[in-house]
Order: sequence, then C-alpha cells, then structure tokens
Amino acid sequence: MISSQEVQKLSLKALLATEQRIPGLGNGVLQDILFTAKMHPKKKVITLSGKDKEVLFGSVKSILSTMAAEVGRDTELDLFGHPGGYKTILCKNSVDRPCPVCGTGIKKEAYMGSSIYYCEKCQRL
Repeated sequence: MISSQEVQKLSLKALLATEQRIPGLGNGVLQDILFTAKMHPKKKVITLSGKDKEVLFGSVKSILSTMAAEVGRDTELDLFGHPGGYKTILCKNSVDRPCPVCGTGIKKEAYMGSSIYYCEKCQRL
C-alpha cells in the first residue's frame, strides 16, 4: 500500500497506469483519459486542484464506461478476433497527426518504460 504522501509525488501516468490501482486501466486507455481531462501524463498529482481531481475522475469514469459499452478499443481484438468499437483518440497511429481538438501534431515520448502520446497544446505540463 502506498501512502498519500507518496501518491502526491507520482505523475498521473504513474498513479493511473502502474500497480493496477484501477483494474483494467493501463497505458493504452490512460492516453485517452488524460487527453479528455486535458492533463499531461507527466503532471504531478501534487499539482492537481480539487477541480482538476473532479475532472480527472470524471474522465476515468467516462472513458472506461464508453470503452466497456463499446466492447473494447478498436486497436484490440476480442476472443473471437473482432476489434472493439471504441475509437481510440491517442495511440501509436495518431503520432504526428493533428490533434482532434486544436490541430497541433500529436507527440510520442518514451516515459516510465513505455510510450506516452499527447498534444502539447491541449495537455500542457
């Protein structure tokens, strides 16, 4: 178990996509959650306001609910070999493509042993 003081030092990616703190929430879905919340994956938990926390929590609930209702991401196959219906916003296929909100090119960066995808204009650090 991690203490609340230790949680405050974590980045949003570390909080949400490591240690399976929220079962089923991994790096792939993290990208869309943070994009929707307009938060950078490297943003530190300690910098979040109460309103930021509400926005982030709402984004987690919304994206996971939508993804479950649409039987998974379009980038993954189910047991029968069919792709899910959830249209992924940010993934390896979106690198250098225009952000769906502002048109800035989507960035890819190595971070914490995997990749993060983000819009540097919409998701400021």
